[in-house]
Amino acid sequence: MGNWIRLSRNQVKIITLAPELNGAEPFIRFARKQGIMVSMGHSTATYQQAQLGKEWGAQSITHLFNAMNGLHHREPGLLGFGLSDNEIFVELIADYLHVHQAVVKVMIQSCGIERLLLITDAMRAACMCDGSYELGGQTVHVQSGRAALADGTIAGSTLTMDQAVRNLVLTGNLPKHAIAQVTSRNQAQLLGLNKGVIAQGYDGDMIALNENLEVTHTIVGGRLVYSK
Repeated sequence: MGNWIRLSRNQVKIITLAPELNGAEPFIRFARKQGIMVSMGHSTATYQQAQLGKEWGAQSITHLFNAMNGLHHREPGLLGFGLSDNEIFVELIADYLHVHQAVVKVMIQSCGIERLLLITDAMRAACMCDGSYELGGQTVHVQSGRAALADGTIAGSTLTMDQAVRNLVLTGNLPKHAIAQVTSRNQAQLLGLNKGVIAQGYDGDMIALNENLEVTHTIVGGRLVYSK
């Protein structure tokens, strides 16, 4: 792992790891010493193994519900841990393809907005036409915006962050006042970035939305770089 960090010129900021794998504890502890955040995911971890992952230093869970065991009332697993722990951050792909709208509602009611990290999980087909694309050496077919392997397994998404926001707000799953928190403030807190708040001493990076929740202005470092 140290070689990866050197090759990246210290650009590695967050890594997803299954906490049940052999060597997970020293890996997580080493990553945290390097200032790298560890997210638990793509995992069949039990509830206890998820707890241990957090004890070792993991601070978030990668796209909750996806690429992990389903919730069972006698073995909650990583999913149950993400829903019930009061501190762990949890990611959500809000395209309503990865997670049903009703389940998203349950998730937000359980976790609140304080732990929610809105993500896209977008691959190269985002903002592109339907067709065939490559992801990690695999061919992904996109039809009506849904990205999947030949066997139908969902593989990434074509979601954009503004559309994710609209999906949640327009279905009543997210109040408008919480948009900044779940798209910026929580992520900045997790990664230790000087962003997510409009206040003295923070980076002047922000966007403006119109009444239809469409991006109208983008400001980077206090400078206007886009205007619709």
